[in-house]
Amino acid sequence: MGRRMIGFLLWRGVPQRLDPISIRSRYPVVGVVVIVMMVFALVRTIVMVDEIDQPFFAVAAILFVVVTGLSALVVTDPVHSPVGLGGFAATVAVANLASVSSSLSAWGTTNYIWSNWGPLVVGVTLVIFAEYRPGRDLAAGAAASTVIVGTTAAVETFSMPELASPLTAAVIASTPIVLFGVGAAVFSYRMSLTLSRESETRVREQSGLSRRVRIRLRELLRESGRDALSVEVVPFLEGILARCEVSADDAAQARRISAVMRSVLFTDMSLPWLQRMERAHPGELIVHDERAAADAFSMEQKAALRALLTALLADRREQQTVAALVADAEWGQAGLGPVAVTSVIEPVHVRINDLGGHRSVFLRMPCSQSEAGVRLRFGAFITVMNAVFGRSTVSLVDGELRLLFAYDS
Repeated sequence: MGRRMIGFLLWRGVPQRLDPISIRSRYPVVGVVVIVMMVFALVRTIVMVDEIDQPFFAVAAILFVVVTGLSALVVTDPVHSPVGLGGFAATVAVANLASVSSSLSAWGTTNYIWSNWGPLVVGVTLVIFAEYRPGRDLAAGAAASTVIVGTTAAVETFSMPELASPLTAAVIASTPIVLFGVGAAVFSYRMSLTLSRESETRVREQSGLSRRVRIRLRELLRESGRDALSVEVVPFLEGILARCEVSADDAAQARRISAVMRSVLFTDMSLPWLQRMERAHPGELIVHDERAAADAFSMEQKAALRALLTALLADRREQQTVAALVADAEWGQAGLGPVAVTSVIEPVHVRINDLGGHRSVFLRMPCSQSEAGVRLRFGAFITVMNAVFGRSTVSLVDGELRLLFAYDS
């Protein structure tokens, strides 16, 4: 029963969310498929030019194919938010318009249903989204497209030169859509199921690893306590033993040693993880999370945010180094000799907002790169953040990179 329920739920799973890095690496394939689809539609239109009696619809069909390809490229771009239902539905709808326009351009001029390239374009469009939408959406898109294309082919039979069966025409015309659509839906479902099971295995392994880390941490705390005793406490007690008396200064020093040990052993451990990261990068990272909402993030969200912050901090340090080198070079050219120049780069800011059931992460930092450079440098991290948070906005304004990620808890 449990496995059947998991399978039912993963009928709504999306491979892009379960394995965003791998899906991002295959994004160039989408561009190749789109180009092939456009070339195929253009070549087929040229080949069947003698059968076209409505040039307007032939041109419209080509334009619809171009729009379909561009729409697929935009909505599947991994730097943007995960593909939404609206983007998928709009792209498939335009592909169907291309198919209908292709039929209208040669309406009733031939009995060969296969001469219409429209159904293949619709089927390929469904395949493009196999890794970006759940199986149920792909199946629904295939069913709707089958009805549209099949109905168009059936109606066209009444205008054909020879008598033809509407049912046969509908079946022939919709076959590519059924084959490609069912294949895409099954692929999405099976891939989601496989990735989900792998994720469950990793979670169990990580749980065991976390338990071992906690045990080792307790051992390290005990060892650090012994080190503190040997460095400060033991000499302090030996001094008291040598004098055979306890003065007011001894009492004050004892309180100080106790306070230091408590701070070292417990203060950092009690801080939220994001504040601990801020303390580890003084002057480089500023955290605004008064409610410690980041501690309520899921394991995947914490890991993705930590990785993105690490990348942003590394980029900031590179900017700091380059700015210092440029400043030194300018001073040298002015004949002032080498000097120690410290160019201050604005730190990375991260703000966590928690309003009711809505949570968001806003990051900003100076950025000297172009939009293409940002995509190349941080594209993989943004893709993962998109997958674990759901909604995102990335902008580069006046030399400042701004990233907003949000989700509803």
